[in-house]
Amino acid sequence: KKFESFGAFRRVKDEGQTAIKTRWVFSENDDSKGETLKARLCMRGDTEENIESIRADSPTANKDTLKLGLAIAANEGFNLLSGDIKSAFLQGQSLQRLVYVIPPPEAQEKDTLWVLEKGAYGLIDGSR
Repeated sequence: KKFESFGAFRRVKDEGQTAIKTRWVFSENDDSKGETLKARLCMRGDTEENIESIRADSPTANKDTLKLGLAIAANEGFNLLSGDIKSAFLQGQSLQRLVYVIPPPEAQEKDTLWVLEKGAYGLIDGSR
């Protein structure tokens, strides 16, 4: 449902395009509200064509940069908070290439493929 509500894909007729498979990944979390079960639809990005030409690095903060930021925050008396962005992949930038995906069986979409509009878990460049 979230994939659809965020416009993460569009449906196209299956005309023999090379498509990657999907799989569900389930995880259990214990938090202050009790035990929760999460399900993520992941793409089999390792089976994508031309993966050697896809940029796979992701932007991260250098350890020294993080230390400097924390030192400035402590010096200025800032209150630091942490957070989690729900459905972060689905709120990212649009993909700049065509990625055809075989919908999960639960979607019950015969002779249809999805073209991803947004990054997703499992793609080689998913975290970019």
